[in-house]
Amino acid sequence: MVIRVHNQQTGGGMASIEEVKAALMQAAEQGNVTINQIRAAAENTEQMLARLRAVAAGTGHPAIAEAIARGEQSKQRLAEAVTLVQGSSEAARRYVGILG
Repeated sequence: MVIRVHNQQTGGGMASIEEVKAALMQAAEQGNVTINQIRAAAENTEQMLARLRAVAAGTGHPAIAEAIARGEQSKQRLAEAVTLVQGSSEAARRYVGILG
């Protein structure tokens, strides 16, 4: 099997299977870091929503309702992002297994 990957150590050429596997594992690990960052953003978004809901209790203004709706939407998209990044990391790890 021939895998053409840029070899960073030699400045070009084909990378070895071990280099490809190492790069895949680094990418998967970076996915874990990204997931933690997304989860932190989701927690911050939840805190923002709690504040907005507290304000909304005293007013029925459409701008506050819009702010809450957009905050909820951002939380949903962050959850989707976590799922996608997890899938990406899992696929990279699976490929490492295929490479042997």
